[in-house]
Amino acid sequence: MYVEEARARELGLVGDALVERRRRLIRPLANQLEKWCDAVAPPLLPSESLAAAVGYYQRHKKALFRFIDDANVPLGNSVTEREFQHVAKQRLNALFAGSTEGAHHACVLLGIIATCRTVGVPVQAHLTWAFECLGTHRDVFGLRLEEMTPAAFKKTLG
Repeated sequence: MYVEEARARELGLVGDALVERRRRLIRPLANQLEKWCDAVAPPLLPSESLAAAVGYYQRHKKALFRFIDDANVPLGNSVTEREFQHVAKQRLNALFAGSTEGAHHACVLLGIIATCRTVGVPVQAHLTWAFECLGTHRDVFGLRLEEMTPAAFKKTLG
């Protein structure tokens, strides 16, 4: 599946062309996996790790293969998973935020940092710019609040 998806990326396929290719080349692989799981599942003991993997697939197969019929859904979510690892690592630190309000502010800041990483904006540069504008963004800089996002800041970098 990943090989076929990589080939589609190399060909620059998007939209309906990508969905057609996925349906033609990846759907049969998904169907084979489903048949294999259905065949191997019955004799497995619940304590076996393969039973857990097969069970997970059987419970989530609709979501796992949603990408086949939707060009906007990627085959894998590694980028998202890696980003959430940062959040998971912060979980323990969040226990010491001081208050609910402190935890809320930390979450907002972590969200801004994640957005900066996603759109390719230097975090420190964006935060410096945003903090310099914040509070006077309308009166002095003529900016609406939505014009202070990392994506909006990226446009100012030219």
